[in-house]
Amino acid sequence: MMKSIIGIKTGIQNKEADNVIARKLFLSYSTEVFKDNEDAEFYIKNRISTNFNIPFSSVEIAGSSKTGLSFIKCTKFTPKISDLDIAIISMPLFIKYCEIAHKTTKGYTDLTSFPVINGQNTLKQFRNGISSNGFLNPFIMPNCNHKYDWLQFFNSLSNTYHHLFKNINAAIYASEYFFESKQEKCIQNYHGNTKEYDKISSTV
Repeated sequence: MMKSIIGIKTGIQNKEADNVIARKLFLSYSTEVFKDNEDAEFYIKNRISTNFNIPFSSVEIAGSSKTGLSFIKCTKFTPKISDLDIAIISMPLFIKYCEIAHKTTKGYTDLTSFPVINGQNTLKQFRNGISSNGFLNPFIMPNCNHKYDWLQFFNSLSNTYHHLFKNINAAIYASEYFFESKQEKCIQNYHGNTKEYDKISSTV
């Protein structure tokens, strides 16, 4: 059984809150997909840290790469097919990109620069992430040079490690609190479908 599932079970047995279990899995446990390739994890994190001029400790791994399975899709991580999800936990970077969005849209009075994805303008999703969840996804922020630079950087990083992941994506969190809060959803999904996650975790 995967250590992430064991960690959740132990947390439940100890009657720990979901955010505490999420903290253990995503901020304390080692990364499942890098257990035999720690150098790759270091160089990916180091490149991100250097590019955005943030502390190395601000860069964390999230998603199925971290745990070995997706708590959203209820599937195992698959090399070359699954993405590597990066969480950048940095208030200064969060504020910087919030300011960029505010300036680009002239204080949200000009919304024409927000991209439309699947027929839906991303304004509501972007602003809700910022105001309610302390979470900012540059992919859906207003179109501007900073956004294009962000996408170009992660496209380049993805190309470097295409033998390991389909894509490398990243989002910015204002603090560890907001990061943990978002990861709580994984623990809640486990509560709601325990047998299926246990089954996936036990299969080779």
